[in-house]
Amino acid sequence: MKNNLWRQPYLIELTYADNFRLVEDSIRGRNLKILEVGCGTGFMSLELARKGHDVVGIDRDQKIIRIARRTMETDPYSKNRGSLRYEVADFNKWSDIPETYDVVLFSRVLHDLPRPKKILSKAHHLLKNRGRLVCLEYAYDRIDRRAATWLYQIRRALELTGGYSSHLPEDPEEGVENILRENLYGRKEHINKFEEMRQPLEQLFVKERLSWHCYHCWDVFRDMRVPDRKRENALASLFKRMEQLLIDSGEIQPVLFRFVGTKASA
Repeated sequence: MKNNLWRQPYLIELTYADNFRLVEDSIRGRNLKILEVGCGTGFMSLELARKGHDVVGIDRDQKIIRIARRTMETDPYSKNRGSLRYEVADFNKWSDIPETYDVVLFSRVLHDLPRPKKILSKAHHLLKNRGRLVCLEYAYDRIDRRAATWLYQIRRALELTGGYSSHLPEDPEEGVENILRENLYGRKEHINKFEEMRQPLEQLFVKERLSWHCYHCWDVFRDMRVPDRKRENALASLFKRMEQLLIDSGEIQPVLFRFVGTKASA
C-alpha cells in the first residue's frame, strides 16, 4: 500500500469513488447487463453489481483477477447485489454472444490497448441495439507546461515541509521538464493519444457526452505523506478543487475524459 491511493479512505473518496460516480451517472436503467473491459482488481464491477446490475469483468492479469474474486467472495453485501463474474481474458481473444450487453465500460484502460478502433468495434458488436459505451480515459498527451509547473509547485512545497516522499530537483525549470518528460515520454509500451481514441469513439458511437475531469492530482496524492491525517485530507481536497478551478478557467489542460455514446447503426 506504500504508493497506493487505497491507503486512506479520504484519498479513495477523491479518486476512485469520484470516478465511480462519473460512471454511475453515465448509466441509465436498472438490472442492466454490463461488461467491464480491463476491470483490474474489480472495484468498479463490484460497485455496479451492488447497484443491482449483472456484471462481467475481464482482465488478462491473473493475479489481480484473483484479488477481485477474493473481494467478491468476501463481500458482505453479496446477497443483495446483481450477479458478478470475473474472467481472466485478453479482450482481443475473448468472445461472447453478439448484442449481449446493455453497457460496455472502459475505465482507464483503452489508452493501453493497441489498435483502439478494433477494440471499440468489438465492444460495438457486443452491445445491444441502443446499448451504451462508457469510456473514462487518460489522455496523457494533453499535459501542458502550465500543468507541469503547477504539479512541480505543489510537490516541491510538500517536499520542503516534509509532506512528500519523492525527491524533486531544486531547480524549477529542471523539475518541470522532468514532469513533462515522465508524462509524455516515460513509458516504453504502446500508449494511445487522445485523438487515437476520440476518432473511433465518435465514428462507432453516437456521442452523448464528452467531459473533462481532474486527474493530475492523483500523482500528487500517491506520494503525499503528511503525518496529520486531517491536514493531509484538507490539503488533498484543496489540491483537487484547485485543479478543477484551473481546468474550468482554461489555465491548464485536463487529461481525464469521459465519453458516453450509444451504439450507432452498422
